[in-house]
This record gives sequence, C-alpha cells and structure tokens, in this order.
Amino acid sequence: MMYLDTNVIIYAIENHPVYGKKCRDVLKDIEDGKLKACSSFLVLIELINVLARINNLLEKRKLDARKNIEAVTSLPIVWLELNLLALERASEYGYKVSGVDYVHIALMELNMVPEIISADRELDKVGIIKRLDPLAY
Repeated sequence: MMYLDTNVIIYAIENHPVYGKKCRDVLKDIEDGKLKACSSFLVLIELINVLARINNLLEKRKLDARKNIEAVTSLPIVWLELNLLALERASEYGYKVSGVDYVHIALMELNMVPEIISADRELDKVGIIKRLDPLAY
C-alpha cells in the first residue's frame, strides 16, 4: 500500500504541464485496483482548500471544481483518520519539511505505510519514508 499525497490529485485535476498525465495514470490505476493506496482526511482538507481557490478562478468560465471532491472520494482509497496520537507524533519530528507534511509522515508511520507517491522533493529529507515521484511511476 502506498500513501497518496495531495499534489498528485491536484496535478491530475489541473492538468499540470509536467506531472498531469502521470498523476492521472496513478489515479486511474487506483480506480482500476492496480495500485492500493491510502491517504488521510488531511489530504481532503488540503484538496478542498486548493479547489476553492481554483473554483474562484473558474467561476468566470462557469466551471465547478467541487465535483472533483466527489470523484476523489469515490476512489478505492483507504482514508486514514486524523487523531491526537498522529498529531502528538507529528509534533516530535525535526525534519526540514512543512508542519503539514509532519502529519502525513506521522500517519504513514503509525499505519506502517513506508512509501508515498508525491511530487514533493522535500519528502526525500525524511529518512523513515521513501518517496516515489509520479514521473517515475
């Protein structure tokens, strides 16, 4: 099982010029059951935040990015719940990454998920997990 980072979903949705196709391939493989994935409710929170910003830009074109939340939550992803144990563990880290990434790392550690698929190279600084770049997928 692999942890799915927010940027994979965002890059697939926004058709990122470098990562878009590969990130869509990842999501398609999850949908088809070829890739077993987990993620956290924090990813959904981050996704809603980004989509709200995108939606403001798309309103002029009468598009609605919110439908993407339904598409993501319908994928066969194991959704890990945030809890106090994960937040407590995250507060103990000293990696040179963002605090939000601490929570993702803690959830991975507590759920024994050693690998994350992410375009975020900062995660390479974290010795207890392995990052798979979507371009290498």
